[in-house]
Amino acid sequence: MNCKKKDNEKHLESEFKKAEIISSKIDSLKSEKEVQTFVNQLQYPFYEQKISDDSIRIYRKFEEFELKKISEFKRDCRFDEDTLTKKVADSLKIRKSFYKSDFDNNGLTDLLIIGDGHNCIAMAGCDDGESISCDFSVYSLMNFGNDSINPIDLNFITKSLSLVPKIIETKNGSYIELYKPIDYKIENGELKKLKRTIPIVYKYGTFIEQNENNNKYDIENIEFIAQGCVAGCPEFTISIDKNKNGIFNAINYNWFDKDFSHDLEPNDINGEYKTQISNRHFKEIYGIINYLDFPNLDNIYSSGATHSSSVTLKITYDNGKVKTIKDDGLIGTYGLKRVYEMFYELRFNQNWK
Repeated sequence: MNCKKKDNEKHLESEFKKAEIISSKIDSLKSEKEVQTFVNQLQYPFYEQKISDDSIRIYRKFEEFELKKISEFKRDCRFDEDTLTKKVADSLKIRKSFYKSDFDNNGLTDLLIIGDGHNCIAMAGCDDGESISCDFSVYSLMNFGNDSINPIDLNFITKSLSLVPKIIETKNGSYIELYKPIDYKIENGELKKLKRTIPIVYKYGTFIEQNENNNKYDIENIEFIAQGCVAGCPEFTISIDKNKNGIFNAINYNWFDKDFSHDLEPNDINGEYKTQISNRHFKEIYGIINYLDFPNLDNIYSSGATHSSSVTLKITYDNGKVKTIKDDGLIGTYGLKRVYEMFYELRFNQNWK
């Protein structure tokens, strides 16, 4: 067993080849002031939809983002989480507001930033009258060259929780360890506090939990159910079997962009549609679910919010075994978040008929 493990490690090392460095704007940024200016000028499409001939494009902007060292955070004085986070950061020597690495090994340097996005609706003041921080934001700005930057939110679950990111450089590339001084999990109907470290690696277009196990399952069918919500969340089901047969049942609030919907009307459609899922999207979805070692994920995740979206992921595998994951709030894991995104995107990127 030990020899087999060593052989496997050698095989992995031989497969990885570090990309040659390609100079970009991020490489020239040296000071916090320079990074701050760079970040504040960023913008990227958050979403775009077309209704009839009107196009609506919403940009998510970083104009208000304020770089901050973890030691500088002082938020709602009713909680001591930032105090704990500062102690963890100090022990790990994380004392800057930005760090650099090439997380996707494309030769272009990516930028990890820590700060206050100023996205809070309201804040509670401190007794001493000092100003406090709003939210706790950590982003990885993925660099694809030619001024193409894709920001990935590493604290997507809730801005009220803080964490400490630490970059780990290895022979097989770099990844990030997220240290969470306080985390929560609902267990037997009770809220349980946890302390944990989450290693995340860039795969499938985002950061997901690193999985060193090579378990492979024979996935026979995947069913994704998106429930509606008071705010008008998309409501639909999509199933994909191992032969790439896809079934899409559009129930409510599924707005199609006219450029992607082919023969479908550019409005909120209803009804059942079928297609052969494209080879690329099929491999991505089946691949990431296998990588996540889904049988060992929790069966239930919940954000505790009353008006959030809810989804159910049902996976049939290995001669009829079934794994069902219910997620209220879409906050389960980094990997599951990407799986959900893939299913939401399938409504737009397949030739449904």
